[in-house]
Amino acid sequence: MMLDDIHTEHGYIGRLLQILQLKLTAIRNGQPVNYSLIKDIVEYLQKHAECCHHPKEDILYHYYLAHYADKNGAMQNLEHEHEELAQLTHEFADTVDMILMDAVIPLDLFAEKLNTFVMRQRAHLEFEEKHIIPLIRKHFTDEDWHAVSLDYEQCECDPLFGQQVSDRFRNLAERLHA
Repeated sequence: MMLDDIHTEHGYIGRLLQILQLKLTAIRNGQPVNYSLIKDIVEYLQKHAECCHHPKEDILYHYYLAHYADKNGAMQNLEHEHEELAQLTHEFADTVDMILMDAVIPLDLFAEKLNTFVMRQRAHLEFEEKHIIPLIRKHFTDEDWHAVSLDYEQCECDPLFGQQVSDRFRNLAERLHA
């Protein structure tokens, strides 16, 4: 079921955010940080989450809004929030790239950007898990699930958490299993 897949993907994203949180703690404690690992996580979120995960959610949200009353307005802004998160991810990726190209960026500024990135991503996941997924589970019928499945095209396999890890994300996968 699509919601089970979304919930599982939220868990994967949460694991990546936890690694970023550990990197933030290391930065704040003056410890060295592997910025390439941070880049890998951000790139994964850009490539997979933005191209596969959020579009899957958007199909559900659009269908829900078209067929059910959104009394508290919980779903009204989710697509816009996905766009904002994509922009935030892009901007943060640019900052990480600058550091990897030896640009001088004050550590406290980077830590602030990393903290903002992690907190915004985490808040979004928590909102969907606590408010949106239960709402969809409560209202969707078998017919609804069939209708949304017709609009959804399965994405290519997950390059990090799928059955075969892409060479691009092999180092990150090893870090996750360490």
